[in-house]
Amino acid sequence: MSAALPIAAAGEENSGFDTAGFLSACTGFVPDVGYAVPMDTQCVSQAVRMCKLSQEMKALQHCADSAAAWLEADGARIVSLMLGFDKRVLDGSGPAGLSLPIPALGDAPDCTQVSDPNLPTEVACRYSEALSEWLKLRTLMRSKEMTGEASQ
Repeated sequence: MSAALPIAAAGEENSGFDTAGFLSACTGFVPDVGYAVPMDTQCVSQAVRMCKLSQEMKALQHCADSAAAWLEADGARIVSLMLGFDKRVLDGSGPAGLSLPIPALGDAPDCTQVSDPNLPTEVACRYSEALSEWLKLRTLMRSKEMTGEASQ
């Protein structure tokens, strides 16, 4: 199980919902199974929903930004666990490119194509990029080939 990270976006302490705590706890319960990536994704989606509900459905931007901040911080934590890991592997281009068996995880999102009518483009893009990279890192973290043992 991953440790809780003290990451919060501006105003998080007043939101009534601990996005970082929820994500740390939820993803810590995801087992190393074939459906781990969809389970991880559900944790993130549910965290944003719960945050939004705590704000009476008025803070999607804050909630998406809080989730993105946690995803970025947890991604950095995962990278720190993989000694000698080169993040360029995640780019998917060149000889160091990572070809994951899950098509949705292949390339980073094209921010010119990312849009949500309820979010500024920058927030939608940050969230999409953070989620994409984090899912790749979670997949690698679970990989026996990358860590020498299954991590979760």
